[in-house]
Amino acid sequence: MRERKFVFERVTTLPIYVHGGDIQTYIDRHGFAPLDLSANINPFGIPDAVRAAMHRAVDNCTQYPDPFCRAARQAIGAREGVNPDFLYCGNGAADVLDRLAAVLKPRKVLLTAPTFAEYERTLSGAEIRVHNLRETDGFALTERILDEISPDLDAVYLCNPNNPTGRTAQPELLREIVRKCTENGVKLVVDECFNDFLEDAAQHTRKDLLESNPGLIILRAYTKMYAVPGVRFGWCMTADAALIEKLYHAGQPWNVSVIAQACAVAAANEPDWAAETAKRIAEERRFLSDNLSAHGLKVFPGEANFLLFRSNDTGLHKKLAEHGIMIRNCDNYRGLSAGYYRVAVKTREASERLLQIITNYTQCEV
Repeated sequence: MRERKFVFERVTTLPIYVHGGDIQTYIDRHGFAPLDLSANINPFGIPDAVRAAMHRAVDNCTQYPDPFCRAARQAIGAREGVNPDFLYCGNGAADVLDRLAAVLKPRKVLLTAPTFAEYERTLSGAEIRVHNLRETDGFALTERILDEISPDLDAVYLCNPNNPTGRTAQPELLREIVRKCTENGVKLVVDECFNDFLEDAAQHTRKDLLESNPGLIILRAYTKMYAVPGVRFGWCMTADAALIEKLYHAGQPWNVSVIAQACAVAAANEPDWAAETAKRIAEERRFLSDNLSAHGLKVFPGEANFLLFRSNDTGLHKKLAEHGIMIRNCDNYRGLSAGYYRVAVKTREASERLLQIITNYTQCEV
């Protein structure tokens, strides 16, 4: 019998990836790993207790994951002071966003611009109304948005702190947005995935309004704060029990792995890690912001672990890449254009390396 031979061709054309953190593409292109300042991951790494919990969980991988993430929901509920029955866990916040779109099936949605691209991706087929954040306001959310919340909307999506601007909504404004959405029968999805990086995080979450506003849905994740983007764990909180039931049926039942669930339980039991990180990040953010501004870049006031800035050099990201540094080119965000960049706040050493290369280019242009 003649032996059959199979030839596999290497795939060279891949879909366009619109987010930061695409390290493999950089390695394929340059032949070495970069300093990644394009993804907003905690530079202080994974807490020891979280790492140990994930290692221990390997032995349980012979079993299917708990489809209801019971231990994780209990641990997160205790930490957040929220009824565990209000929680639905997913394979990262992006998974939860996909399921929310599939369940809510909104026809008309209000989004801000610029903001996280995954909202619009999941809402394919919906009519998107855009509330443009003004550069003259430092891209802060203002009371103007209240005029755009009306009964003909099905949902409003807000990112708080917003990505890529790093700005938070004023607490009283957000309360008013919740009130107006409830009054008009509009679902409100508030993405608080970067909330833990705020020094005054408790002032900016609206989980206290969940029980009195069943149309409020708050999105969270441990991805960034606990430096586990490769593990994938996120969740949403809502008092709408019927919605949570539908989320369970909107995809496969084992969407959160054994290791991810163990990671979540351990992370929920490490609250001091977030507070300590937020304090250290605030110091590094001030250092990076001041020095980027000193190089003539327009830096917008940020409150999270990243900064948005504008440069006259629309090819800055390419120049930095040649020197082993990745930053987020923001020209594909609604409301932004070439010359806008987002840079993660990392360690002092990482910031100094970035600033040294920018200094070299600035001197060359003088």
